[in-house]
Parts: sequence; C-alpha cells; structure tokens
Amino acid sequence: NIGLELERGFIKVNKKLQTNIANIYAIGDVAGGFMLAHKASKEAIVAAEVIAGHKSELDFYAMPAVVFTDPEIATVGMTEKEAIEKGFNPKVGKFPFAALGKALASGESDGFVKVVINQDTGDVLGIHIVGHDASSLISEGALAIEMGATAEDLALTIHPHPTLPESIMEAAEAALGKAIHIVSQ
Repeated sequence: NIGLELERGFIKVNKKLQTNIANIYAIGDVAGGFMLAHKASKEAIVAAEVIAGHKSELDFYAMPAVVFTDPEIATVGMTEKEAIEKGFNPKVGKFPFAALGKALASGESDGFVKVVINQDTGDVLGIHIVGHDASSLISEGALAIEMGATAEDLALTIHPHPTLPESIMEAAEAALGKAIHIVSQ
C-alpha cells in the first residue's frame, strides 16, 4: 500500500537492495531470485553495509544451491547448456564417486562431480555435484568461481587422499584431458 514497485510479484530491488522508495530495503524471499537462506543472509549483510554508507552491492555469480535429497545435489555457476547460451565454448570434466577411494570406503559411491570450464580460457564456469556430502563439497566450487579459478588451478591444488574433495580436482583434470584415475570423457 505504500507504493513499492513489484516485479513478477516480488519487491523490486537494485544491487544495493534498495527499493523504489528511499530508505526502504528488501531482502530474502520477498525480493525474489533464489529462495535460499544463505542468499538472504548475504543480502542482509549487503543492505546493512549500504545503509552504513559502504560501497557494497550484490554479486550472485557464485551462488551455491543444494537439494537435500539422498543423494544430495549441489550446484554453483553455469551448466553446460547455460554456458553455450551465454556464448562460451564449454568443456565438461566428470568424475564418478565410484572411482573415489573415500566414497568406496564409506559405502557412498553413488554420484559424481561435473566441472564446466570455458575451453578457450580454462576458467571454471560451473561445478555440479550429485552424491554424498555434496552440500559441503560445493563450497570449494563456489570459492573457485568467486576467485576466478581455472581448471588448472583446481587440478594443481593438492587434495588429501582419500577424501571426497579429491573428486573436484579429478573432474577438473578430466576437463583438461589430463585424468589419470579414470578414462577421460
């Protein structure tokens, strides 16, 4: 009733979480976009920083999302299809949990990690995980995308063995055609 501008039923905000009315900010589900608690928390921080006079704004380029099913599903960044639609030349590397020592030892060998890279630059565009503890593993993918990591950065990062995060390194190696623990796809 106060004249807030709506867009598809949500309160319209800019990258600073400002609405069309001075001194009114909106965060979380009412502002649309991803319906995730961690997204709303980040929005709250940005809005508070803006209100305090800091030069802060949203950047959801590396927003992880998780589906808490069995097995878990986690994703961050672009899918191969999205990368193509945005004009990238994507290449995918995939590593199955069935080839991962820790997954086998824990009896959780269903699943895989998929790394989507820009074939022209090697930049990591997306990481997608289906399997045990995907909700924890996806944070490494979010960090990689946020920092502008390349597949080579992931492949050269030494991961302890046997662990589940090795699957991210292995998928990056597969994307580069350098996989040694599985046949490259």
